[in-house]
Amino acid sequence: MKAQKKLNIVLIILIILLISIISFIGIFYQDKNKMVSHVQDYNLGTDLEGYRKILLVVDDSDETNTEELKNYDNYVKSAVIIRNRLESMKVTDYSVECDESTGQIEIKLPENSQTDYILADITQKGKFEVVDSSNDEVLMTNADIKSTDVRSTTAYVGTQAVYMDINFNGAGTKKFKDITINYQNTVANETVDNTTDNTVSNETTENTTNETTNETTGDGTSETETKEIALNIDGTSMMTTTFSEVIDNGVLSLSLGTASSSDDLRILKYQAESLAAILENEEIPLQYEVAGNMYVSSAIEQNDINILIYIGIGIAAIMFIVLIIKYKAKGLAVALSSIGFIAVYLLIIRYANVDLALEGILGIGLVFIINYVFGIMLLNRVKKNVEKSFKDTLNKFSLSMIPILIFAVTCCFSGWMPIFSFGMILFWGLIISIIYNFIITQLFIKNLSK
Repeated sequence: MKAQKKLNIVLIILIILLISIISFIGIFYQDKNKMVSHVQDYNLGTDLEGYRKILLVVDDSDETNTEELKNYDNYVKSAVIIRNRLESMKVTDYSVECDESTGQIEIKLPENSQTDYILADITQKGKFEVVDSSNDEVLMTNADIKSTDVRSTTAYVGTQAVYMDINFNGAGTKKFKDITINYQNTVANETVDNTTDNTVSNETTENTTNETTNETTGDGTSETETKEIALNIDGTSMMTTTFSEVIDNGVLSLSLGTASSSDDLRILKYQAESLAAILENEEIPLQYEVAGNMYVSSAIEQNDINILIYIGIGIAAIMFIVLIIKYKAKGLAVALSSIGFIAVYLLIIRYANVDLALEGILGIGLVFIINYVFGIMLLNRVKKNVEKSFKDTLNKFSLSMIPILIFAVTCCFSGWMPIFSFGMILFWGLIISIIYNFIITQLFIKNLSK
């Protein structure tokens, strides 16, 4: 075997070892006297992690909840808006059930670090208003918003700024343009009128400015006034602002803060996305209050999951030993490659934010078996022309996976979490298996061949 091939094999093994350490063990750093992993955790489903059960009832003490509003249509609409907000927040594995006779709403949410934030946001009425700060005249409402976008940019070294863009619809764009004209920073009334007509010239601006300055100098008072608008949610002011230029693209960009650590940035972005979910959905027609808030633990104990994992590892070890005994060095190569595949696969599942239910764990086992079958197919066909043998095997394997892939995609459209989780796990597994074997396994076998 040539020295170059030996070096390639060593490099492949080291890469597999590194990926396996990252995936199975993690990379840890110290944060406030505790070790925290850089590697993202799994998104466990409610059947494995437990869930939060919240009961919302119509607040009878709120004067805005008149008897006329307490009806079937508003009960159903309230539940629909809550579902839409959860979708906008990208919350998965939840349920929203409404008692259509009383308006009582039962919500089940995954239990994690974001649950309390979600609960605080989805129970707000979400009445968005842009008002004149001087007289509370309503200038814009939720009906003028088309969508929202949350983004982050580098403010300065080591610090990220989070912004939310409110995109207005056609009618809202026109209203917002008029607001940016009429609420300029310290602008005289006649200047505002000229700006509205889009006929302000440099000469006119200078004359107006000079005139204003003279009046101020003469009697100590100013004919100008700072007109401000306030952005309110449920009657509470988020911020007040004025404008220095006309905005006609229908986008209002709001700065929501800065963060200097990844954890602070994650929390700030999540809060921004929650606010965005409220703004881009309708106002809930009724005011609700939380009547119940309890954690329901998973029926599956952690011990049971550990036993299941240990059984899987034991079965995998036996399967690898069989490969090594039967196919010698090439069997060892496929076994090592399979370990690397599982490591990459588990990382992809985490960073693709796939919800892992119990059925998803079974899906991982099925993907491992499918990948193992591919390894046997390859070892049985490898001849002197490794590249051709591998290509033939991969083509046959890919064709045989098409029905399974179609089944997986179909499951991904299911609204039931166990089926959805199984489908997503299976879909990612098949795609990664084909790509990984095409790159890593082929390279490994090729360098082992004489």
